[in-house]
Amino acid sequence: MKGTVTPHREGIPTVLKKYGYHNLFFMTHEAQYDNMKAFFSTNGYDDIYSQENYPKNEVVNSFGVSDHFLFNYSLPIINKVAKSGKPFFATLLTISNHPPYIIPSFFHAKTSKPETQIVEYADWAIGDFIKKAKKQPWYKNTVFVILADHGKLVGNSNCELPVSYNHIPLIIFGADVPTMKCNNLMEQIDVMPTLMQLLNMSYKYNGFGINAIKSKRTKAFYSADNEIVGRDAKRCYIYNPSMNSSFCYDVDQNGKLRQNKNINQFSYLRNYVFSMTQTAEYTTRKSRLH
Repeated sequence: MKGTVTPHREGIPTVLKKYGYHNLFFMTHEAQYDNMKAFFSTNGYDDIYSQENYPKNEVVNSFGVSDHFLFNYSLPIINKVAKSGKPFFATLLTISNHPPYIIPSFFHAKTSKPETQIVEYADWAIGDFIKKAKKQPWYKNTVFVILADHGKLVGNSNCELPVSYNHIPLIIFGADVPTMKCNNLMEQIDVMPTLMQLLNMSYKYNGFGINAIKSKRTKAFYSADNEIVGRDAKRCYIYNPSMNSSFCYDVDQNGKLRQNKNINQFSYLRNYVFSMTQTAEYTTRKSRLH
């Protein structure tokens, strides 16, 4: 999101804005972090709330305020927008499970390690917000999406780019959201097409996501630091450009990886991840991605 010119990208907030939605973003930290305020203001958000808006005594660490404060702060603002009669799209970015971990004194965790205590707290804060949201008139007409930006290393590293770094939760729920469970591969880019399906909204889309309700993703691609990854349900291909090296793994039914040195079996994943990352880079550079 950093750069001399803040790029315009079509996404959920820009589409909803065309339908008359009022878009709000709440973050725990300073607005300038990662150039967030400029990026979000350019890309469909009407109001942005950050550390600059909160009482100084509520700032607990370098990442700003606690999750429960953010949720409690957002609720009356959301209520005010809802009472105006406009539909709204509210995004709340929590960050409590990034170290240094600060657990409020009133919260009593059941586990002993800070790494798990903070997860307990984050889970409680979300649940407390949902309980309070259920009491609001707008709850029955709202779709909730709970999503992470990334995972973390769990246990020992199982490959050059551990799967747990990119294994994240996705929960979509609401009064009129059908109950279903997706055991297929999904990516963050699938959230928009899936959400638009639930909202029954038409839109123009030139991205790489799929509607997970109607379609099944057979392959996924992602990258981090020095690796790009292409994988399906049975195989995982990792390429390190700086080393010009490939790493290949079979994936068992439990998601565990086992090294496979027969690189020819992975050529289809190599072609897939190369074509997808090159196309993504090209369309972004040429500002054709919507």
